[in-house]
Amino acid sequence: MGNKKRYSEYQRKYYQDHKEELKEYSKKYRKEHKENYKQYDKKYHIDHSENRKQYRQEHKTEITEYYLDNKEKLKEYMKQYRQTPEGKATSQRGCTKRRSNEKEIVNTLTAKEWENILKKYKFKCAYCGCEFDLFNRPEKDHVIPISKGGNNTKENIVPACRACNAKKHDKILK
Repeated sequence: MGNKKRYSEYQRKYYQDHKEELKEYSKKYRKEHKENYKQYDKKYHIDHSENRKQYRQEHKTEITEYYLDNKEKLKEYMKQYRQTPEGKATSQRGCTKRRSNEKEIVNTLTAKEWENILKKYKFKCAYCGCEFDLFNRPEKDHVIPISKGGNNTKENIVPACRACNAKKHDKILK
């Protein structure tokens, strides 16, 4: 038996014997080096975008069939995802994307930033001070409206109740 084969067997056995602690270590390491992984992921997607395009073209029918076969399952998944803070932020960015392309505005507001804004305002309307609850939900109000050149960034967003947001419309309050 060659060294490569013995070493390979040793690695396999070691992994099986220490599976849980290796998973924990990997999870901890990834958490501590999160920024490096983000940069790596971005670079990887940029470097391999042509490969993904080619794969999608070559396997178009299989991909289409998968989506058709799992339509209800995917629909339910997306419905649940849109209920999460990340899903809501993604949806909001998507809705604003068309306008941002037209106006060339900055569109960087994330779910975490929105949560921080709500905490900063103590989950109250920035204009009238009413508390948000199940029936009076917060809305993202642009201090400088997008139609007037405002951006969709944390610096330009305040929480507002529906009444105040509708009343303000596209005015710039001073």
